This record gives sequence, C-alpha cells and structure tokens, in this order.
Amino acid sequence: MNYVDFRKKVVTDSAFASKFKDCKDPASLIAAAAKEGYNFTEDDIKNNTDLLPEELELAAGGKTIAHSNWFVTDKVIVNP
Repeated sequence: MNYVDFRKKVVTDSAFASKFKDCKDPASLIAAAAKEGYNFTEDDIKNNTDLLPEELELAAGGKTIAHSNWFVTDKVIVNP
C-alpha cells in the first residue's frame, strides 16, 4: 500500500492514527508505516500534499485540516 492509502487510513481510523503519534520525523513515520504494510518514501510524502476527499469531508464537518511539507490531521502531526 502506498502513501495515499496510508493518509486515507490515518484520516478515517483514529486507532490506526494513534500508532504514529510519536513519529517526529519522516524517517520514523516511514519505518512505523512499513510495519503496518505501507511502503512509501520521503519524496512520496513531499509530493502528495493535496487534500484527499476524506480530508475535505473532515474540514467540511468543522475539523481543522492544514498541510505543510508532510501532513497534518486532527490526530497526527508530522513535520520536518
């Protein structure tokens, strides 16, 4: 599974998202995600910053969603 699949899962599954709360940098996020069957690179993270439909739904529902070089949801924040 790729980075987009990973982001969808993080946004829609808070129990899954909580597994990554201690990730402080891209390398730790990539390693933790690999243990869950997701394979992506730092470049994948950097190049996939458009909001997903699932994120737009959260924003429409009043959740704060913002993006930087990595990703931000109301559950997980990973920045360089």
